[in-house]
Amino acid sequence: MTVPNRFLVDKEMFSKRREELSLSIKDGIAIIPSGTLKQRSNDTEYSFRQNSNFYYLTGFNEANAVLVMINKGEGIKTRLYLEKKDPIMELWTGIRLGKEHAPKTLGIDEAFDINNFNEDLEDLILGSKNLYLSAFHDNSVTKKIYKVTNELWNKRRKPTFVPTQITHIDHIIERMRLVKEPAEINLIKKAAGITTLAHKACMAKTNPGLNERDIEGCLHYFFRKEGGNGEAYGSIVAGGNNANILHYIENDTDLKDGDLLLIDAGAESNLYACDVTRTFPVNGKFNKEQKEVYEIVLNAQLKAIESALPGKTLSSIHEVASKELIRGLLKLGILEGTVEDIYNQDKHKAYYPHGTGHWLGMDVHDQCPYTDDDNGTITLKENMYFTIEPGLYFNLNDQTVPEKYRGIGIRIEDDILITKNGNEILTRDIPKTVEEVERACAVDYKSFF
Repeated sequence: MTVPNRFLVDKEMFSKRREELSLSIKDGIAIIPSGTLKQRSNDTEYSFRQNSNFYYLTGFNEANAVLVMINKGEGIKTRLYLEKKDPIMELWTGIRLGKEHAPKTLGIDEAFDINNFNEDLEDLILGSKNLYLSAFHDNSVTKKIYKVTNELWNKRRKPTFVPTQITHIDHIIERMRLVKEPAEINLIKKAAGITTLAHKACMAKTNPGLNERDIEGCLHYFFRKEGGNGEAYGSIVAGGNNANILHYIENDTDLKDGDLLLIDAGAESNLYACDVTRTFPVNGKFNKEQKEVYEIVLNAQLKAIESALPGKTLSSIHEVASKELIRGLLKLGILEGTVEDIYNQDKHKAYYPHGTGHWLGMDVHDQCPYTDDDNGTITLKENMYFTIEPGLYFNLNDQTVPEKYRGIGIRIEDDILITKNGNEILTRDIPKTVEEVERACAVDYKSFF
């Protein structure tokens, strides 16, 4: 059988990642399950999305598989359990790689049918002092591992034959994922390019009388048309006061003349995410109050980006953005006092309740910890990738805000890659200044085809 192109991966890159992880596997076994199919209704499933940590180590994109890494004093051995070749099932759901081709194709030591995993599990665990697994994942593999380990203990075997310590391995893998490799950066930049075009098209398309779902459809069309895998997360298309719901997902309200539209959406490219927010006027022109608030948020974002340098932290960037927003809130007459007192007492959080940024990568909110167990807060290093996204939210019913500003919700978000001496804004080509945004809104939408 000729192996289809979709199975071909950079074996050397994935092998190096497993080698790095192997340094943390001491006298034991690591078990990392793939993603699973999720039932949508009756006999249909949601579109499959691979578990990020499993893919990071294998490059393998099938469901119902398990990666096992064994170190019992004889060096690391990698083993993959996966679905067997089955012409009937492949007729319905597509070609499978199979155990015969997996070692050579993926660069692993050996492969077995997934049906053998449960039979082999006791022998795999026996003789392991340490067990490394995705301990917080509620899946059948994790449950089976706990069950077998408990049964082994209850057999009163010598403790040396049963793991005495279980370590959550996702924490280790996600720390590895924090600094991006050149191949990852290329995929990230591809996602950013697709996202850029989609946001520009939406600015051109938006007009009073359209519905939020019309703009959501525009986003998704360009995410796929330009070679992406679709949306990296549930797109937010929030007109008017809906922008003051931080994770608004209904996307079904008519767009009104005089309102703003907040779009928080990004494309995914081979599991790597882009995450961008832009806020712009439905009719293409900011009014006086909208412009005042927008300029405050934009200034806070620009100052925060300037501060995003090697050696700094996400916390320090958040402080810069927050204090700039506070200065703006003082200028608008919404807050009173000093910047320091307001910041220390969190009085600004009524209008800016979220953080300024988060890690980004294979997940739109990469789960790598934000603090280092040894050194405290993680400092930024070259090729770390994250968002900077300050905002101000003045709910229509908020009596603490002057009436002229009520109903305005603005967030501006870009994706940042730390470089050797500074940073690169990967989404810099998406219009952002007032003048750029208004020009983009005046572009003929037909020009995107």
